[in-house]
This record gives sequence, structure tokens and C-alpha cells, in this order.
Amino acid sequence: MPRLAWLCTADSFASVDRFDYWSTGAVSARRGHVGGHPGRVVIGDVIRDLRLAQKRTQAQLAALLCELSGNPEGTPGRDQVKRWETGRVIPGKYWVGLLALALGVPRADLEKEAHATREQRRTARSAHGVAVPGPRRAELLDMLASVAGGDESWLSRSIGPYDFSVAMANLADRDQGTKRRLVRWLDDGSTSMLRGNAQSTLFKTHQSDLVERAEQSMGRDEETRRRCMRCFTRRAFGLSWPDASQYTALAAPPAEIRSLGQLLHDPHDPSNRWCAAVFLGEAVEGGSGAARALLVGALRTESSRENLRAIGLGLNGERPWS
Repeated sequence: MPRLAWLCTADSFASVDRFDYWSTGAVSARRGHVGGHPGRVVIGDVIRDLRLAQKRTQAQLAALLCELSGNPEGTPGRDQVKRWETGRVIPGKYWVGLLALALGVPRADLEKEAHATREQRRTARSAHGVAVPGPRRAELLDMLASVAGGDESWLSRSIGPYDFSVAMANLADRDQGTKRRLVRWLDDGSTSMLRGNAQSTLFKTHQSDLVERAEQSMGRDEETRRRCMRCFTRRAFGLSWPDASQYTALAAPPAEIRSLGQLLHDPHDPSNRWCAAVFLGEAVEGGSGAARALLVGALRTESSRENLRAIGLGLNGERPWS
């Protein structure tokens, strides 16, 4: 039997079922690395698992690809297959087509995996280009690259540090994939923690449409709104988590009114302005003339529609968010 015929017999493909592979997620426990960050499924994992399902070695797959390319003595060799599987190199369109033929799967599926891997790697590299100061730089960059690559698990478990949200917002300002992902998590995140972290990040971007989406979510998503206000009072007044959740400005002392007044004009974070407006509205209800004067003054400088709405409600003594 000719070598190519032996390599391409029907029996050699019998153990590979394209639908079962992709629909059941039968990816090996060994995960790929995108831009040096583990945890993301990449095309290298797919190639390796399909090859192993056919009981081929890397050398045998390389030989088959050489035959299919019409160059039995040429490339790729075993080392090239190894580089594909370890994620060091992403195969181009030519080799993706031959890999699909050799591995018995639709070309479109492998092309989709290759495209996704390139996007993940590009986003991870963009994340490492974001300026992150301070002693936690390495830790934050690792988190940033993971989230930018599409891993939502960390943001679903804990509240993102403030400096992390700022760095993520800077990335979203320049990376369309990160921006789309954050908007999707804001609207459809599986946990309130994930939605809240997306909300916090979008508030810190420099794009008015993203800021407005985050502001609108404050009105419809009670869980994320309460968490945002709790984080605000904890940062503003140095409160414990339990005390922050119970904070009210109805009888706030002058020092707290002044602090809220400063945050009412925060140029970098509209969420601080929104929360300050809500709490100053409580103080107005409690009879504070200083709080009323601060809100009236903010009407002349505030540009956000949702923040203007919060200011107006506060001046009218309405507290729909309490």
C-alpha cells in the first residue's frame, strides 16, 4: 500500500468525530498558553487532541501533511507540528486547510480556532502594553491579560481592585474586543459580581457611549448598584464593609458633605459623581443646605444625562435607589 494511502485509510479517521469533539468540549486537560497565560483553549490543543484520537505521532502527522502538500521530502517536519501544538506558532491558512484534511474535520472549524487564537494573543499583548504602576504591577498585568483574553472567572469571584479597573478601562478604550466583551458582561453576565466589575470598568473609560451604558445599568441592576455604592462609601470614608453597606448621608456631618462635594466633580470616574449625587440627595432630604448648594452648582458643570437625572432627583427629595 502506498505510504499516503496507508496514512489516510478510513480506519485512521474512525475514532475522530468532528461533532462529538466540538460539542462535548473534548479538549485535553493540558491547556494552551496565549501570550504566556494559561487557561485558554487554543488551536494547538485542538490539533493535538485530534492527532491523538487518530493514534498518530507528531512525525506521522508531519509526514501526512508533506504528502498532502505534494512535497514528501519537504516541510512541515515533526518540529513544526510540535510548535503548532505548543502554541509557539499559529498555522497559516495553507496549513490549516491541509490539517483539516489530515485530521478529518471541516476546514471552517479549524480556521475559526486559528482566528480565535490570534485574537486572544493580540489582546493579551495589548494588555501588557497598558501602563500599570505600583508594586503589584506583575500581578495586575497577569490578571489583565487573562481577562482581556476572555477569561471571566476571576471577575466572577471577587471585586476588581480600583487600579485594575482603571488599567482595564484604558485597554477597552483602544481594543474593540475587550470593549465588546465588557459590554456583554455588563448586560448578560452570569453573576452580579461579573456585571459589577464590567460596570466599574466601563465607568472609567473615556468613551461617552460606554459610560452611559454603565450609568443606565445603575438604574436597572439593583445588585450591582448596591455594590457600587458600598464600594464608594468604603473608599470615600474608610468604612468597613458592613458599615459601608449601612451608610446614609441623611445626617452627614459637614466634613462628609465636603468630601461628597469633591467627589461630585471627579473628572475621572462618573460613577463617583453619580454616587456622590445620590448621597447628597439624602443629605438634602435631611435638611442640609450645603448639600443642596453643591447639587445646584453641579447642574452647571455635569455633562452626563444619568448623573444630571440623579442630581435632579436629589434636589426634588426623591430617592428611587434607596
